Amino acid sequence: MLMRRDDMPTVARPTTGLNASRVNRPFTLSKWLDDIFEDAFNWTEGAFVPELNVYETSKMFEVTVELPGMNKKDFDISLNENVLTISGERHPPQRGEEDERKFHRVESRFGRFSRSLPLPNIADMEKINANYENGVLVLTIPKLKEKAGRKIEIS
Repeated sequence: MLMRRDDMPTVARPTTGLNASRVNRPFTLSKWLDDIFEDAFNWTEGAFVPELNVYETSKMFEVTVELPGMNKKDFDISLNENVLTISGERHPPQRGEEDERKFHRVESRFGRFSRSLPLPNIADMEKINANYENGVLVLTIPKLKEKAGRKIEIS
């Protein structure tokens, strides 16, 4: 959010000059915070970026992507030149003509998204497994045994 210069809090309150108008218009911290949060949460179209987490164990990588309110058919998973891409679109809830609900506030985000993740050369690209349950996509990516490395003992 870009703030207008007039909305910035002032330390000194000049009585003359360009900043004198601030004295006549009271500044409240709660109004300023309300404006910030209104701008931050007022995105409903085209701003959906699902959260992506990557975990590693000695035998595999696990990627979780939070995609609440979506079906399997709403997103695609592809692998091209060691880059894993999850893309799709989250649609707003559909309302029928008989539905009398009126939305007063919508904080959920909708729209197209694409998340790409380069995979390391130790990932077994042929054995990637995907599971989608309860709004969370879980990808398990095993490590290649011959490239996973080994611990070398010091004698």
